[in-house]
Amino acid sequence: MSLLVFGLLYQGSLMAIGDAVFPNSSAGSPVYVDGQEQPVGSQMIGQQFRPGQPEDVQYFWSRPSANDYNAMTSASTNWGPTNPLLSERVRADLQNISQYETPDDSVPVNLVSESGSSYDAHISPAAAEYQVLRVANQTGISEQRLNEMIDEATKEPWLGIWGHERVNVLELNLMVRDALNEQNETDQNSDMNASEIANGDH
Repeated sequence: MSLLVFGLLYQGSLMAIGDAVFPNSSAGSPVYVDGQEQPVGSQMIGQQFRPGQPEDVQYFWSRPSANDYNAMTSASTNWGPTNPLLSERVRADLQNISQYETPDDSVPVNLVSESGSSYDAHISPAAAEYQVLRVANQTGISEQRLNEMIDEATKEPWLGIWGHERVNVLELNLMVRDALNEQNETDQNSDMNASEIANGDH
């Protein structure tokens, strides 16, 4: 009887309440773009945007992950501060960062430190702002607009008390992607107009 009550009815009632009150959160906070049926990710699970990956140079980087952001396994390395493996991993991260940034004492710590779950979806505003110059240089998006995106993607502490300010990396990078698409459309229109002028259509 207790198995029926606590194993099925209790869990089922919690799921029903969650679906009714917090439908998006209970479904895993999926993120959809462009009307696609399949989500591109989750607001709660980080994705692999990291230095050392050429395809990610134009995007904001997330925190290191012990499992390459594999959502099937949630774990950290649990390396202590005196563990040489931790020092090696941090040095490797700094070396990758140094290809595009200036890895001095100002590097925000969460760009070289993993979270307990290894797939934190957020970085600090300072970590996002540190990357603005690189993203601006790589994309052509102005630093002012990138900072506005960071402000828009920044979540405040819950009720202004619990937690810290944080920036959702996926949300921020989707804004960057949209801005890049706008630039591409503008460039294509400019090329078409220039071609029409050259052909004497105007």
